[in-house]
Amino acid sequence: MIDPVLTTSALVAGYEPDLPIVRGVDFSVAQGELVILLGPNGAGKSTFVKAIAGMVPVHSGLIHLAGRDITDVAPHRKLAEGLAFVPQTENVFASMSILENLQIAVSLLPKSQRNLAIETMLTRFPDLAVKPKRLAGALSGGQRQMLAVARALALNPPVLILDEPSAGLSPKIVGEVFSMLKRINGEGVTVVLVEQNVKAAMAIADRAVILAEGQIRHEGTPADLADDPLVGQIYLGTTSRSGLERTP
Repeated sequence: MIDPVLTTSALVAGYEPDLPIVRGVDFSVAQGELVILLGPNGAGKSTFVKAIAGMVPVHSGLIHLAGRDITDVAPHRKLAEGLAFVPQTENVFASMSILENLQIAVSLLPKSQRNLAIETMLTRFPDLAVKPKRLAGALSGGQRQMLAVARALALNPPVLILDEPSAGLSPKIVGEVFSMLKRINGEGVTVVLVEQNVKAAMAIADRAVILAEGQIRHEGTPADLADDPLVGQIYLGTTSRSGLERTP
């Protein structure tokens, strides 16, 4: 078995110490995996990934990245360690241009490496290279997500975590965003994403993990979970494989 690149051990997290939202989660992701976190609204999915990223207090438990304890590492230092996080909202600077957003993203790199990193991102995301001086606030939803992901990847992190990247996007743009994530994963980046669009997420994932009430209830390949009617009915709001696009 491939050694995990990201793990949590008995992780308890939440905004208030006496009201934990994440309740003792043991979780691991292998290098090169694309894992989706599913579950009903209020299951603690977003809180869980925000806790990993350092944006929600961890009350107990451990987080390891490539064998290193990053539980108490500040969010910007976690990025430097190799863990990139794309939040659902406010993931770009709307009043700045595409180029300015990327310049901020590479500011942790030595000056001699920054221009190459920006050029690499513009090559990787050609839609952004067309008008690099365009304001991020004027981009379409899909282009804004591409910019958010480009910012996250600018430091070449081994792990990318996203919180509901398809939220508010049209079905066509959702397809483009998920194709982009699959391509990035194919290039060797480990991807973990929280997603409510079950059908689209299942189509690209290697493994799915279902959370409910702040705990992991089920996990397995998309095919295994799709063929389990009890899992679909109780946790995904579906009754059959064909109904995987519906969520609570």
